[in-house]
Formats: sequence, C-alpha cells, structure tokens
Amino acid sequence: MIQTLSFDAVTRWVADGEGRWTGQVPADWMQGRAAFGGLVSAAALRAMTTQVATERSVRSLSTHFIGPVSAGPATIAVLVLREGRYMTRVEARVTQGERLCAILLGEFGGGRLSSVSVKPANRPELPNPQTMVDMPRMPGLTPEFVQHLAFRWTQGGVPFSGGTGTEIGGWCRFREAAPGAEGVVGLLDAWPAPVLQMLKRASPASTVRWNAHFVAEIPADTEGWWWFHAQTVSAANGYATTRGDLYGPNGALVAWMEQLVAVFDAP
Repeated sequence: MIQTLSFDAVTRWVADGEGRWTGQVPADWMQGRAAFGGLVSAAALRAMTTQVATERSVRSLSTHFIGPVSAGPATIAVLVLREGRYMTRVEARVTQGERLCAILLGEFGGGRLSSVSVKPANRPELPNPQTMVDMPRMPGLTPEFVQHLAFRWTQGGVPFSGGTGTEIGGWCRFREAAPGAEGVVGLLDAWPAPVLQMLKRASPASTVRWNAHFVAEIPADTEGWWWFHAQTVSAANGYATTRGDLYGPNGALVAWMEQLVAVFDAP
C-alpha cells in the first residue's frame, strides 16, 4: 500500500535560506495537470505567516495562478512588502525551476478597538451530515486530491451533469484534520466551481485568480464537518466568476472566497 501524506504534511515545506522554502508536490495531491490550488495557497500562506508578528493573523489572501504547479519539487520565496502600525503586507512567489507558477499577496492584521460591529449570518438549517454518505471517488473523473477529503452534497449537481443550477453546497472535511488558516484555505478551494455542473461532458477548467477573506477567529484545526456554499455570479465567453462561503462546525461563517475560472468547453 502506498503511503500518502496529509494536507498538514504536504503544506509544511522546509526553510531553505532567508525567505525561502522548498517542498514536494505528491502525485496524489494533483487535480489534472496541476497541483490542487488549495495546497499551493496553503503552503505559501504557512511560509508567509512565519514572517509576520504572531499577534497579526491573516485577513485576506489573493492567489494569482500564472501557470500549473506540477508534481515534484517547488520553491516559495517570501518578501515582506510593508509592515505598518496595524497591517503587514506580504508577497509569496511559487516557482518550479525558472518557471513562475503563482504569486500570492497576503494581508495580516491584529485586532483593535472599533465601534463598528456586523455579525455575519449563520448557515441555514441543513441535513445532519452523519445521516448522509460521502461522494464516491470516481477515478478518471474526480481529481486525485479528493481522496484526502470527504464531501457530502446538500445542494446543486456534480460537475459535467448537464444541470441548470448555479449553486452548489455541501458538508466537507479533511480525512486527517488540517491546521487552522491553512486548513481553511484548503476547504475553501476544495469544491468544484459551480458552473461545471452546467456542462454535459468533462471539460478542462482552470482557476485564474482566487481570493480568500477571513471574517472570524480561525479554529486551531479543521476537525469536524464544515459547510461550503458557492454560487456562479456570472459566466460568459469562457470565464466564470464564483463566490463561496465556508461555515465552521459551530455554524458560523469563517471565511469566504471569490474566484475567476477559465472554462474550456468549446467543441
């Protein structure tokens, strides 16, 4: 039996000089010809966090995918762009050899006194995940990395089912709990773009840009069932814009994301 690495392990890259980390992307964490984007973003976030004061937590993370990250060795280079009174802004670049694969920008900030407070809505009433079954793994159709997660659909259709819906939703968790912010990033990016359910046959799709915003205190790990809901905001001319929300096991909104996806479904 081939031993596989958890999300925690594959995003824990090794320091290799000042502001530099190296790691390996295993084949079982791929999605098609590219690595699972959540792995790339989480590994970079973990490296970025080491360069920021401990009292400042990630507030926003933007990932621009320049090119696919292949299975094999990769490098993350981190640069602190500015450290102000309240915020630290950090850049990370992911490369393989001489090839630039991704650029990330992160905003880290500590809490401070404010008269403004708006509490996000809790998740809606849903079927108990314990009464549901996992989405089966379908070799050749589902990406390799999904073997490390459990998905229990509550809304919308699966990719390439030819439906008309614009939303998807469901319970999800890592089979081995992942750490705090990195685990949240992984769960936020684990679901397929909801536009894919409208396609009638398997077609390639690629994330161009992906932003995550953190709106609540991040748990120490991602143990338990989280609920994700995403909607296609618009789709035309081979591109789709998506917004998705991730709720923690206690029902509170923890983070949300926005995503630009390129869809290659032309005959």
